[in-house]
Parts: sequence; C-alpha cells; structure tokens
Amino acid sequence: MSTSCGMVHIILGGTFDPVHLGHLRMAQEMLNRFPEAQVSLMPAAYPPHRPTPGATTEQRIEMLDLILRASPSFHLDSRELEREEASYSVVTLRNIRLEIGDNPLIFLMGTDAFAKLDSWYHWQELLELSNILVVGRPSSELPQQGPVAELYQAHKVSKPEDLAHYSCGRIGFCEMPQLDISSTYIREQIKSGFSPRFLLPDVILDYIQQHGLYGYQTHSPKGN
Repeated sequence: MSTSCGMVHIILGGTFDPVHLGHLRMAQEMLNRFPEAQVSLMPAAYPPHRPTPGATTEQRIEMLDLILRASPSFHLDSRELEREEASYSVVTLRNIRLEIGDNPLIFLMGTDAFAKLDSWYHWQELLELSNILVVGRPSSELPQQGPVAELYQAHKVSKPEDLAHYSCGRIGFCEMPQLDISSTYIREQIKSGFSPRFLLPDVILDYIQQHGLYGYQTHSPKGN
C-alpha cells in the first residue's frame, strides 16, 4: 500500500439537519489529532437510507456557512448537494481522489454505520479510495465476526494518527467522548415546543427561529 506525507483530507459527512455541537466537537477532535488536516463538513442531499431533510438544501448550506464564519479551520464541501441522484459515498470519494492525488484521505464513520458497511453501495471499493476512521465511545464495540470484522482485522492500524501516513486502504478506531446529541432529537424538541438551546450553537438556533424551521412557532418555546 502506498504511503504519503501530503496534506491529510478528512471528510465528516451527514445531513446536518441541523448542524449541532456533536458534529462540531467531532470536527474539532479531528483537528486536535491531525493539526495540519483539512476537515470538510459534507452535507448529503438525498441520503439513500434516511428521510428527506426537513430544511432545504439552501437552508442547510446557510447554517453551515454561519458555523464556518466563526470556525475558519473547517471547510464546506457541497458537492453532494449539487447532484440530482442519491448521495453514495463511493461516488463522492472517487471524485475527491481525482482531485487530491495520493494525499491521505480519511472518511469518518460511527461504529453503528461501520457495522453495516457491507450494506453500502460498492462498499468494497471504499478502501481503494480512502482510509476509514471509525469513531465511537469508549464502550463501543466493533464487529466481531462477518465480512466487516474481517475487513477491519486485515486493514487496521495501531493508532488513528497512523492514517496520516497512508493515502488509502487502512482502518483506524478512535475512542472519543461524544456528545449525545442528534439532529433528530433537536427536531423533535422543536416540534414539541421545547427549546433545543445548548444542543446547538446559538447562531443556528437563531436561524431556525427566524426561518420557522422544523415546526418552530413564532412564540417562544418552553424552556427559552
């Protein structure tokens, strides 16, 4: 497997519907581990395994732009929003690989998503294009048997930072104290009339209020 010492590119994908502190803390953790990396937030347009986002494409971009103004170390990669078809990760990684050459590419994944990797579109091609960094809580368990477990055992590195030395083809596991926050929970809180304050940046909550997203009513929610 080829090695590389070029710029590390890290991809944090998601619907960001809305972006919250859990997303941003994970992005910051990546910068802590890979200080010279480019960490890109990549919103999905039509995720094949999830419902249609509650905010429009333009609104999700505007919310991410608000974050990037305050956090210039992060980048927005909106290529998946420019497609009309479903957002398959392997297609995105093919495009990125053509752009960055042999520089290290790291695709972030939660343990739950990684455990179901063999259900992804052209999943066996992912490691030909990128490294994978599985991010989980200290109590998280990686697959112990089956094709995904075999893939991990065959390609794992001893510590996450080792991924910076490989263009692609390696898998790392990173234990990280994660904030137990989800966009789904935030949307449910808003729909129920409760405030999601302190689950997401104030600037994002202000945007949601101004645009009446996720069923937000013009009156103040309970707890504001």
